[in-house]
Amino acid sequence: MSVLLLPNEILSLPAQAARKLVQADAGDAALLYLALLDCGGEIEGARRRLRWPEPRLEEAYRRLAQLELVQSSTPLPPPAAPPREERAPLPKYSRDDVADALEKEPEFQGLYQEVERMLGATLTDRDLQGLYTIYDYLGLSPEVVLLLTSFTLHREHRLHPGRRVRMTQISQEAFRWKRLGVDNPQAAQQYLEQQQRVDHREWGMLAAVGVTERRPAVEKEREYLEQWAEMNLSDELISLAYQRTVYQKGARNWPYMNKILKNWHQAGFTTPQQVQEGDRPARQGQGSAPQRGSGAQSTQPTSERIQQNNDWLDRFLEEQSKEG
Repeated sequence: MSVLLLPNEILSLPAQAARKLVQADAGDAALLYLALLDCGGEIEGARRRLRWPEPRLEEAYRRLAQLELVQSSTPLPPPAAPPREERAPLPKYSRDDVADALEKEPEFQGLYQEVERMLGATLTDRDLQGLYTIYDYLGLSPEVVLLLTSFTLHREHRLHPGRRVRMTQISQEAFRWKRLGVDNPQAAQQYLEQQQRVDHREWGMLAAVGVTERRPAVEKEREYLEQWAEMNLSDELISLAYQRTVYQKGARNWPYMNKILKNWHQAGFTTPQQVQEGDRPARQGQGSAPQRGSGAQSTQPTSERIQQNNDWLDRFLEEQSKEG
């Protein structure tokens, strides 16, 4: 049985690149490479085509650099802000606009009834205007809006049990999903699965950074945890970054920890032992003094080892802050 490609323009993939991607079993990297080819090498065009969360794009780009399919010396540029003239003003829907939609658009009427049921409260005129903004202006389908509403309810109940969820919170989350490219059922399902993975690891990652007095993470902390879960960093590696941060800063510092972990991830480190091996200065000459102790290495950083790496770590973080 033959398999036919859709008849259309041809996109040429070099055989050497195809072999590298197949042998590396790098699915996301292959998709990014194809998107880059289709967009003439423009990362912003590929970013728009794929509509991935930024950590996923960063990981795929890093994998391409490892496979030498993009220039490893060229960092992934941040998302470009749309030109000011392209930012359409937010429409102001009147009560008549919403009433007309409820009468003539059965899909929106069904959405309104289901959202009202989920929230357990009657929607005001202002609430309905907000819901119609999500439906008409953002163009989110009822399926996506209902997934979004369920997610917002679940998150709010975890953070603030018993607190009522308002339509303004759902609107804010809708604009965030749209900005992230989570604007179709498939993307929404992938995003929710990713959030479930973070939920599963949240307690362990928080404990690794010394947060034991409360659960769950607040919103800003959650953003960092999402990045670390997306990079598949172990709790042990996160704990080591926390220890180094406290040694350097004297307290928990989320941006500083994040820079350390990103650096280790880009270097390919997955365990504390690999970090310590990679950090250890090269021995000069032969017959250097043996390390004290035997057996498995401790994951606790010694003062000497950390002091030896202060310079390069500070330089790295300073460069990253200039780029960011």
